[in-house]
Amino acid sequence: MSLPAVSVEVMFDNIATPSGNWRINSFDGGTNGVTISTVNSAVGSGSSFSNVFGSPQFTNTQTFGGTGLAAFNPTVGADCHLDWSSVTQSGDVICARLYMYLVSATSGSQRVAVVSGPGGIVSAVWIFNNRTMRVYLGFATSVAAQLNTPVPTGQWVRLELRYTIDPAGNGTAEIWRYDDPNSSIPTEKATSSVLAWPGGKPNTTEFHLQRDAGGYWFLDNIAVADSRIGPVMGTWTNVTLSGKRGITTRRGSSRIESPVIRYDAGTATCYVNNTDRRFDPTNVDGPHGTGARSKVTAMKPIRFRATWNAVTYDLWRGFVDQWDVDHVADVYSEVTVTATDGFKVLRNKRRPAVTPVGAGETTGARVTRILDSAGWPAADRVIATGNSTLQATDLEGDALAELQAAVESEIGELYVDAAGRVVFRGRQAILTDSRSNTVQATFGTAGVFTPARAKLNTDDATLWNEVRAQREGGVEQLLGDSASQAEFQTRTFQASSLMLETDTIVAGYAGWILYVSREPEVRFDSIEIHAHADPDTLFPLVLAREIGDRIRIIRRPSGGGSPIQRDVFIRGISHVTTGATWITTWNLQSATKYGSFLVLNNPTLGKLDQNALAY
Repeated sequence: MSLPAVSVEVMFDNIATPSGNWRINSFDGGTNGVTISTVNSAVGSGSSFSNVFGSPQFTNTQTFGGTGLAAFNPTVGADCHLDWSSVTQSGDVICARLYMYLVSATSGSQRVAVVSGPGGIVSAVWIFNNRTMRVYLGFATSVAAQLNTPVPTGQWVRLELRYTIDPAGNGTAEIWRYDDPNSSIPTEKATSSVLAWPGGKPNTTEFHLQRDAGGYWFLDNIAVADSRIGPVMGTWTNVTLSGKRGITTRRGSSRIESPVIRYDAGTATCYVNNTDRRFDPTNVDGPHGTGARSKVTAMKPIRFRATWNAVTYDLWRGFVDQWDVDHVADVYSEVTVTATDGFKVLRNKRRPAVTPVGAGETTGARVTRILDSAGWPAADRVIATGNSTLQATDLEGDALAELQAAVESEIGELYVDAAGRVVFRGRQAILTDSRSNTVQATFGTAGVFTPARAKLNTDDATLWNEVRAQREGGVEQLLGDSASQAEFQTRTFQASSLMLETDTIVAGYAGWILYVSREPEVRFDSIEIHAHADPDTLFPLVLAREIGDRIRIIRRPSGGGSPIQRDVFIRGISHVTTGATWITTWNLQSATKYGSFLVLNNPTLGKLDQNALAY
């Protein structure tokens, strides 16, 4: 029996959130060709600059990673710099990182970075016309450290700086250059002796974009922290799984009780062979150690993938919770690795209040605004426009809670997908997206055995025949179905503090809930698929499915009669593997009522006088 090849990879050199009084900016929230200012520098890019000197611009001409934006100086003969002040660290160490794309050698010597303290300039980093770099004591008093190999042109390189300077101004400077910008191994490095630095303990950093007739450079992904920062795009390192213990991944919702679905934080577990102690957090000299500390820590990015018939599928991506080390009789060691997806990051992000903004914006725009305020990467999100508009927000508090409140106000979907991206789908996506209005896979066709277990459920969990809904500052909207209440008793769905704009829209919200929930349903609420029993047929199906996909389940009753057929939406996905088995379980939502809304240009759902109008 063959199973997909499973790989678990950890990014030990990720940037994550730097420690200390950190600053970071990717420039990706700007607009191509627009001059960078203190105001627009923070919108979707990271930390705003304290000062912008000259007229640097956002550009997409050269960007690290090939996406987003970078910064450059469009004016020959001018100096530009982007500054962060008040970045004094609690200890004596301040670190800076920048990505640099040198177009061609400059004609003269030009500044790349400047570090200042309460007494003035502490140090400056210069590049020369032979493309070598020097770290100076003061602005240009004397050379403290030097890199002798030329900086390559026409490619991105990463520079890392570390100043260890006490309040009296005594200490060292270190510089590393990485011509492979994602590498943990520097191309060249240099360290100064212990010196008396003018200016004192650093509290300000400047990132320069000087340009002369000879050449210039682009800047991207700059940062300041109290420790070495590392690459913005770390390297995925494969970890060796332990024996036949397998993996467990879970995403989405565990149980569906109404059309308003709150998706849970995804979790994952794997077991790693640690006999050589490479994944022991106390082993600072191992392959994932720095000699001073281990990189085997919580919050490292981790991803699970599976390869079947030469196709690789994402299963799960998130952040490590813990490395639980178990040593067995001094001869064997195994580490249990547990992890949680990006919802954990967003749940733990608390934001100060701002002047209310965003009145009348779509739910998708609101989701984008909240993710920006939480510093969530633009590359790790898939955001639809949505079908509602919302009241203003002050963006205060828990980012995940506000995201969920916004999305639930329009009865949309918010989850983390298999690639670790935050996904928002609008309310009508299940009516208009082909993967939701068209069956993607069928399980249990007549006369064909399918190794899957799907049980019919007849409980009252999804029955709601009275809806009370109210927006912030609005009047409660009450809708009920008297016939349903007479037959099944009254079950009230309560929704308060909705972020919708008007009471009329709230009434539409209540009408949607009542229409799809006013009668109990005989439904399949989960399906357990033993994919290993029919690998060629089932693995391409179970590995490719995503939350929101529509599937069909057919079961032939053991006592005879017509097959039982239901369409359902996938709302939760879990995979549990061992060396011999692979069981995929999907938590489901009935799609029966969602086939009766009017969807224009759809041959089945687009018939006037046959389908209900959607909210």
